[in-house]
Amino acid sequence: MKNTPVLKRMLVISIVAVAVWFFWPSITQQQITVNQYLINVPKKKTTNLSHKKIDQSILPAVKTKIITSNGSAIFVAKAYAAQLHYPSYSQPLTDKDFDRLQPNYFNPQSIPADDNGAQVTGYLSKYRYTYPEPVLATLIGENIAHAELQLVDTSTGELLLTSKFEQGEDNWHAQLEGRRDLPAQLQASIKTHIKGKNINITLALKYIDSVATLEGFDSAFNQDADMVLQANLTTREPGFYRIRANLFDANRQPIAHLVSKEKLNKGSSHINLKAHQSVLQGREAPFYLSTFSIELMSPAPGIPTKYGDSAIKEYEIKNFAVSGLSNIPYQPSKQEQQRLLLLQNMVAGK
Repeated sequence: MKNTPVLKRMLVISIVAVAVWFFWPSITQQQITVNQYLINVPKKKTTNLSHKKIDQSILPAVKTKIITSNGSAIFVAKAYAAQLHYPSYSQPLTDKDFDRLQPNYFNPQSIPADDNGAQVTGYLSKYRYTYPEPVLATLIGENIAHAELQLVDTSTGELLLTSKFEQGEDNWHAQLEGRRDLPAQLQASIKTHIKGKNINITLALKYIDSVATLEGFDSAFNQDADMVLQANLTTREPGFYRIRANLFDANRQPIAHLVSKEKLNKGSSHINLKAHQSVLQGREAPFYLSTFSIELMSPAPGIPTKYGDSAIKEYEIKNFAVSGLSNIPYQPSKQEQQRLLLLQNMVAGK
């Protein structure tokens, strides 16, 4: 057919897009780590960026390389085949998976303060806030005369809340009280005055009213090759929910990223998180579960995802014997096998 080459090219482009999405966290993590000292909450002492020297040895080396469409297909096929050693609900987690370990991280924004290379940097304590949490902002820079934090409805331009920055030992801090009725489209603006010059820093954020609360977990139990944990939730809206959590060992080292999806009714609900034996081999209790994320998935295009919150920060899993789990390797589903076959056929030019 005449359209076959076009369809193949479109499929290759889709595969490349998937590759970028799949491996993007491991790339950006190395870049973000350079500024990781910035994520301290405002009460803690932070280092002035203008005097911070970056160790060039920790930066990733960048090499120019021509990647063909077939090379991209091979790359994705190998990555997907490796991923299928583990179930999608229980994927290995390392300290390099920054996006999963810090899913609510706020990336600091820096802009020039003068013509001599000085910068002023602003950031929020996190990206997504849940009512009634206050919005916390930090401003870093030299020769700051005064500054104000403003919360603006970006859809109308209306100024909703303001707060003056107060100078701390090293940096400047401001706080806005939370409100339940805040609009969906928000931005925080820092208006600062440095050496007679007005400088504005715009920061994107989300402020939500929780649709569900994670209340806690029942004791872990074994089910064939899985350690199962029943999560107990109070849902204020029915719908299709996704819950995520990170599993850590006794030394607080990451083990696995756990994901579960299920349709839940309003009220008291339950959803199971499972850790497969393939990520638990050689590990011993206690384990720790944290970094909870609760989402009410969008039911249709144009309807935004809603979010929940957690009443607990961590759950300790005691006295669970990994030796009690079945050692049967994970068997990919028919759909997963079909996706892998499609990728392999692309590599083979079929």
